[in-house]
Amino acid sequence: MATLRWLGEAASVAQVTTVTVGGTVGSETFTLTVGGVELTCEAGASDTASVVAAAIRDAWNASTHPYFAAVSAMADAEVVTLTADVAGVPFVVSASATGIATLTVATPTPSAGPHDWSSAGNWSTGNVPADGDTVILEHTSQPLVWGLDQSSVTLAALRIGRSFTGVLGLPESVFALDHETVSEQCREYRTASLKIGATKVVIGQIIGGSDAVGAGRIRLDTGAAQTELLVLHTAESGVDGSLPPVRWIGSHADNVVIVTRGRVGLAVDHGDDAATVSALHVGQQGRRAIDAHVEVGAGVALTTLHQAGGQIAMACGVATLRQTGGTLTILGEGAVGSATVGGVATFNTGGDVTSLTVTAGGVADFSQDPRDRQVSACRLHAAAALRLDNGHVLSVSFPAGVDLVGCRLADCAIDFGAHVRLNVAAITA
Repeated sequence: MATLRWLGEAASVAQVTTVTVGGTVGSETFTLTVGGVELTCEAGASDTASVVAAAIRDAWNASTHPYFAAVSAMADAEVVTLTADVAGVPFVVSASATGIATLTVATPTPSAGPHDWSSAGNWSTGNVPADGDTVILEHTSQPLVWGLDQSSVTLAALRIGRSFTGVLGLPESVFALDHETVSEQCREYRTASLKIGATKVVIGQIIGGSDAVGAGRIRLDTGAAQTELLVLHTAESGVDGSLPPVRWIGSHADNVVIVTRGRVGLAVDHGDDAATVSALHVGQQGRRAIDAHVEVGAGVALTTLHQAGGQIAMACGVATLRQTGGTLTILGEGAVGSATVGGVATFNTGGDVTSLTVTAGGVADFSQDPRDRQVSACRLHAAAALRLDNGHVLSVSFPAGVDLVGCRLADCAIDFGAHVRLNVAAITA
């Protein structure tokens, strides 16, 4: 299959969409909808299709809503022609009519331009990427913000180099008037993430020169395709407020995410975002404590978390946690299955823990959340720390006790809080 490089050189073409009035129109209602906002015209009993078309044109051009103001309307007989004011910026309109009247939408001239994935002139081969292709984005600051719904395509690989310093995707809290100008009056309604399958995604690889800062926004939705996402570097901060510069979702049960450096969010754009991750690996590239910053949303179904460094804020549960370094904060309500803690793990979750092992140098901290929780089995090694004083005496219960493995109580740092009773017994296994 082909290897395609993003050039961003396509000529800008203004989208032209036609809306044709038909059927018996008298006393019927005609509605055009853009981004959930409706524009409605009521036909008089004796009106013709041409009269209705003219009324639609006038209503459209009179609207001050940014969705409609970005497009100009003309009418010729029963046909309304809608043309984008800025060439290369697409719009999406749907239509409906009551009774036996009709309102038919067609787009004889699709939008095209240098910021559009679906424009063939933007690619080194002169073709839009297809199944099995490898796509490379590097050595350019050209934004890629339109034509992002490529969900019918599964790439062999998507490689976004550190030298790609544009943006991939749109913000959703504002409405894009072009690739760099927005209106704050309304939200984005067009596809905001690149929706495309990819067997492998690599972000932040250094390809020629190490001083590139990376992209301020990379939004990916790999859908149902099985994906390995490898993040080697990102921009230090994103362009969308507090959101990380790289954000991803995907639904395949065997997705794997690996982050060694940079700021990455998994299903963090919306409260109802969902993703499935079989294994999440968070490491480091020499700065163990700070190289990687990963946010994991509440809608992530996570099976295994391997953490060797970095900082993780996680609002979901996990079946298996294996931590040898770094800091982890678990938020929300998610339960934890088997957890081995060798860095710092803060359990600010209302979920229970099935099995907790704290190794030398590890800290399991329950002191910040006073909710009632249960740790079914707990094992501490020498130089391990367990923090339980959260102001709610023994809200964390240990039905099987706390086992000290090969060490004495003085070898561990355990803070139960004040006014508690310890019952001591030998470990039999």
